[in-house]
Amino acid sequence: MEDKELRREIVDAIRGMSLDGQRVADAFAHSNGLNATDMRALVLIMEAEMRHEALTAGQLSARLGTSSGATTAVIDRLERIGHIHRNRSHADRRKVTLHFEPLAMQLAGAYFGPLGALTDEVMSRYTETELRTILGFMQAIRESYDRHIKDRQSDGAAAPDNDGAPDGLQPRSGRNG
Repeated sequence: MEDKELRREIVDAIRGMSLDGQRVADAFAHSNGLNATDMRALVLIMEAEMRHEALTAGQLSARLGTSSGATTAVIDRLERIGHIHRNRSHADRRKVTLHFEPLAMQLAGAYFGPLGALTDEVMSRYTETELRTILGFMQAIRESYDRHIKDRQSDGAAAPDNDGAPDGLQPRSGRNG
């Protein structure tokens, strides 16, 4: 296979994987009464929680690319249905952080757990060295997406509307992917 053809197939595979991942996330969101923005917010809050980082509403708004009002509406919906809660800082009562609820973790685990087992099965076919190469490649591709978005924004292009765009093709402001 020629280098150019291989590169095209890799790009096609990345795009397909992103779209497939979005289909899985959309199905989970639909089955749990969430819209696309709610789902992305939930993932961002969950990931921050897993990294033991305190995520504020302002940080969530920046990562979602939504206004503060739209972000507040998302937070209110997720809190109302029991997926997250707000926590006020003891040191500064004005600072509010967002946290994932055990119910949301249980729902996500039940839904995505079998997919995790399937991906573990696929990864077990590769050596640690190969997996490290794959990880480095994927991180570099994500960095290129992030750079592309930042370059377009600095050129005066409108910021991307993340609604409906595949999460796998989106930069993850300050987080690993």
